Amino acid sequence: MLDDVIRYSQRFPAPSGPVMGTAGAGLMAGREELGTLVGNPAGLGWMSTSMVGGDFAAQRARNNSRFLTPDDNATAERTASDYRLGRLGGAYVFPTEQGSAVIGVAYHQINTYERGFDVAGTNASNSITPTFLPSSAGFSAEEVEEDGVYNLAFDRVRSRIAYDAGAIRFSSSDFEGGNFPFAEAATPGGGQTIQQQDDVFESGQMNEINIGGAVEVAPGVMVGGGLNIAFGSYRFERFYRETDLRSVNSRSQLNDTYSPDGTDLEGFKELRFERRIDTDLSGANFRMGVSAELTDGLRSGLLIESPTWYSVTEVFGARIETAFDCNGQGCDPNGVPGLSSGSLTGNEFEYRLQTPWRIGAGLQYTQSGLMIAADVEFVDWTQTSVTADNESFSELNREIRALDATVNASAGIEYAFDQVAVRGGAAYRPDARGESFSDVNGESTDRNRLFFSAGVSYTPTETFALHLNWLQERVDDQSASYDGGPSIREQLQRNRFVLGMTFRF
Repeated sequence: MLDDVIRYSQRFPAPSGPVMGTAGAGLMAGREELGTLVGNPAGLGWMSTSMVGGDFAAQRARNNSRFLTPDDNATAERTASDYRLGRLGGAYVFPTEQGSAVIGVAYHQINTYERGFDVAGTNASNSITPTFLPSSAGFSAEEVEEDGVYNLAFDRVRSRIAYDAGAIRFSSSDFEGGNFPFAEAATPGGGQTIQQQDDVFESGQMNEINIGGAVEVAPGVMVGGGLNIAFGSYRFERFYRETDLRSVNSRSQLNDTYSPDGTDLEGFKELRFERRIDTDLSGANFRMGVSAELTDGLRSGLLIESPTWYSVTEVFGARIETAFDCNGQGCDPNGVPGLSSGSLTGNEFEYRLQTPWRIGAGLQYTQSGLMIAADVEFVDWTQTSVTADNESFSELNREIRALDATVNASAGIEYAFDQVAVRGGAAYRPDARGESFSDVNGESTDRNRLFFSAGVSYTPTETFALHLNWLQERVDDQSASYDGGPSIREQLQRNRFVLGMTFRF
């Protein structure tokens, strides 16, 4: 669940608009555009005219993956796309005799979650099925008939599902003899080799509605603040399959004597395990900042951002299906239908998440059409917390307190000609876990995120501008199909393109 905490606390360096083309550089100093609402809202005060604008965002994620089992090494590539409204909003500059007063309202898509992999390989050493077994104290058995028929209860829902689906079995004779009474369906080794497939897809987005304003409190000094309503959704879907590669045409060929309780099924052939998590989030935070002109062309800014206080609802579940080599009618080399159990939407859970405090600062220098900007942002991950009414998250919160504080950095440059402006930038987002692992090529890496950006704007008139901006994210990741199971190494690249326009009046 630590991954969820970090996922919901992250966002783009800049979600949209021209500032995305500089990888967010300038947001802390205060930019005179709508994007400043997701950075330092004091930047609104530098606007000289009212404006409305909107962007359309297209994102494409490409994931190169490597699947490592004790007996195989396979690679795969998967792409995922997302097309959404990236931004829509406006700002109004109040007529004043002196100073400045501006209010702005906008919708921003601040993060997307599209990614996935689909990998497969052979494994003659281990299987997922032992992870379904209960512990020696994780079940109870009550004899309901004298011939060894027992009513079973499990502490873990997944053990119950696996038992009902035939992925694990119970032996009354072992139980009565004082031995551990459960066995798993797949037992690689001893001549059995299984084909494993792990197919994961993630999707969703996080959004904000920003309401902010700024005033000039002294010549060249803007103070601003904003309330931000956050909302979004995330879906995790996983399909995992294990298949015994041996073909069985008759019972004489059966080397696997596994048979689920009370059935005529024999010989494990295939297991299909599905998981789904649907998450809805809603919350709010506030941002307060100051932006000041230090000297001619040099602007600085300071931002304080509160945590986002999220209310989170998860609907989740799991389902297991099995197939076997033979049943009472005979054997099939492709397997015969087995059992199934579980539901993908059978559980619901609610909890509360508080994301980290953030403090940011930035400088922006503008002279003769050239703009150079740099920002830093301190994120105190130890202040993150998870709570629920009827559940303790003490272990998770201990993990959170062990996270590293991080410093995000962005730098960008822009040059404006008569009607065209070009820009570029880079941003760095270190991972709070501080873990290292091997990447797809076997080199040491981590989950630090690196961003590159570029953009162009065309302003044919004083009141209309068209812009196109690009942001690329690069990050490595690693996971395991199950405890002690195959390792999945990922090299993820996300490209975000935003096409938008701005009208000034």
